[in-house]
Amino acid sequence: MTDRSTAGHQGPGGDFMASLRRDHAGLSRVLREIDAQLTQLSEPSERARRVLVDALRYLLRYHHTFHHPREDRLFARIRRRDHALDQTLRGLSHEHETGERQAEELAAELAEIPARDLAGPRGQRLAERIRGYVGHTRIHMREEEAVFYGRAEAVLNATDWEEIMAADDGSQDPMSDLASLRAQYPDLADQLGLPVVHLGMVERTQPISDEMRLQMLALTDLYGGLLHDGLDLARSNLDCLLSVRGPGSLVRAFGQVSRANMRFAGQCLAEPSRWVVNSGAAMVVACLRPYLRGDEPSGDLPEGPAE
Repeated sequence: MTDRSTAGHQGPGGDFMASLRRDHAGLSRVLREIDAQLTQLSEPSERARRVLVDALRYLLRYHHTFHHPREDRLFARIRRRDHALDQTLRGLSHEHETGERQAEELAAELAEIPARDLAGPRGQRLAERIRGYVGHTRIHMREEEAVFYGRAEAVLNATDWEEIMAADDGSQDPMSDLASLRAQYPDLADQLGLPVVHLGMVERTQPISDEMRLQMLALTDLYGGLLHDGLDLARSNLDCLLSVRGPGSLVRAFGQVSRANMRFAGQCLAEPSRWVVNSGAAMVVACLRPYLRGDEPSGDLPEGPAE
């Protein structure tokens, strides 16, 4: 096998792609928390504001500072190998810059706005701007995932991956370590809740009604991503079939389309199953959380009548 055929699945290439996917998993979790906190931003308690400030600081300090530069290096290398993606990848890199400026503006205004204005028109406008940022970030991630799964692993060779990795400083997502997250973003870490480790990630819990709503948001994200991937697969299959010029190329195209469809079918089976496991575990812990965290006045059963 050639270097190019193996680079995307073994060694530094595979590790690099896995780290980007883990970052996206952590980012999706924080975006869901932002959605939840925005519904409480106008309430008298300052809790929602503190969590949102921490969440935006996390996005600025990790995703915009470390994650996006890694993606930009990846995109630059892909553009050198596949010129057809040049405009798309330049657009994604440009969105990194505009997204960072927008996050900085939102974080600054959120920190400065007087508490009395949070329930008024100014607070409503700010909440809508943050929702817009979150929605655009989700769309941006899905577009990137189409590149990660469809192009990087196919067009880059071992030398490409070595040069990409050589420029990396090794910074890790604080979401992968609850203690690190709590040290840097205490309000966000506390809101993400009781650490329950399964499927390689730190899950967070909420009271049962909030947890159910947020798990539905996660399910919507999941199927939105699958829909995006399905459309991308259909376009890729069509391009592959249109490139057929003879019996030999038809056989190759059939094999390529079949493999791509089988991978997507596996993805459609695995991701909802993973959601079921994650959401089921989170719902169970949400029920137990008041007792596990000692929120009840006492863990003892009520005393019966004296004999």
